[in-house]
Amino acid sequence: MERPLTETLHPSLLAGDGPLVVQVHRGLRTLILETILLPWQILSEKEVAACLKVSKTPVREAIIRLSEEGLVAVVPKSRTYVAPINLDRFLEGCFVRLQLESGAARRAAAERSLEDVCNLKACLARQEKAIAAEDYTAFRHLDEEFHSLIIEAAKLSGIVQLIETAKVEIDRIRSLKQRLNIRATDRVLAQHRAITAAIADKDPAKAEEAMRTHLGSIETKVWELGENPEFWALFEAINRERPRYRLSA
Repeated sequence: MERPLTETLHPSLLAGDGPLVVQVHRGLRTLILETILLPWQILSEKEVAACLKVSKTPVREAIIRLSEEGLVAVVPKSRTYVAPINLDRFLEGCFVRLQLESGAARRAAAERSLEDVCNLKACLARQEKAIAAEDYTAFRHLDEEFHSLIIEAAKLSGIVQLIETAKVEIDRIRSLKQRLNIRATDRVLAQHRAITAAIADKDPAKAEEAMRTHLGSIETKVWELGENPEFWALFEAINRERPRYRLSA
């Protein structure tokens, strides 16, 4: 199930703006969140640098940042590896997201401009096209865009990084569900429409309620984790530590 780094890491991963360390961090972070780099997979600085064709310095700094986010574990003088998915952090992320984003939806309904509403409706239209084309990767990115647009409408851009940091385990679990074709795109789209309608109508209470319905309660999240035996079997298989026979360089 685990793929060698030589198959998953290549220089094209560094496409984008910013200093080299930012590009390395962003590339590795994306692969971890999408569970392409699996829990317990060794991340040798030397091997990562060779695959990306960069020096070890930006790789080392990127790994430090990933460690601070809880996505990578560093055992001094032993090994560096992708951290297992932490269910406590998953539930904490759900809580943080529910509180911040429901509040943002309420504020967006009060503060939104006509341009904000047009942007949300345009995003909904692109989501519909993605579902029709069965392009679920595009739909996932549009889902992220939709939530960012609400935060932008609420004039709360500073909380974006807080949410991104809090929901790393949410993203990893969602990636696992996608592997098993566990989707609720039609339901999600309907909920997005309800949120957009409340914001367009300038109804803060309704917008907050619609967002809370969309994100679900913490109790619901706990229930959902165990209700699909196929998912739970995959989660345990991926998250279980596997024997290792080499150390990171």
